[in-house]
Amino acid sequence: MFVMMNVAGWIADKMIKGGISATAVRKLMQTIGLIGAAVFLVLARNVNTAPEAMLHMCGALGLLAFTYSGFAPNALEIAPKYSGILAGITNTAATIPGIIGVTATGWLVDVTGTYASAFALAATLCVFGAVVWLLFATARPVIT
Repeated sequence: MFVMMNVAGWIADKMIKGGISATAVRKLMQTIGLIGAAVFLVLARNVNTAPEAMLHMCGALGLLAFTYSGFAPNALEIAPKYSGILAGITNTAATIPGIIGVTATGWLVDVTGTYASAFALAATLCVFGAVVWLLFATARPVIT
């Protein structure tokens, strides 16, 4: 994830310097990250070996790293004066799914005896997040 986060940042910077709008770049990076992670999570549902599982999980996390080039700089773009406050609010809100996700994953594994449903749920949430980001995200200042 560390490597891919830096690769994605470099790609995003090159795209913006090349004249592509920041909004388009942010949407592309989020889409690559979330849809890419979803694909690997769906593939992880049917693995048979530990190395295969590791490959799929590394693929999911590697592609998920692209989202940092989508959402991380976005607070600076949409609310330059208030980006710290906005980042704090969004990071606080982001902990809620993290808390719920641990409980939901444990419950799903207990009920089904496998991680397949937990991976499917995570993939579905990734796709939902990508759609929401594609529909509503902007890099234009909203609050100046």
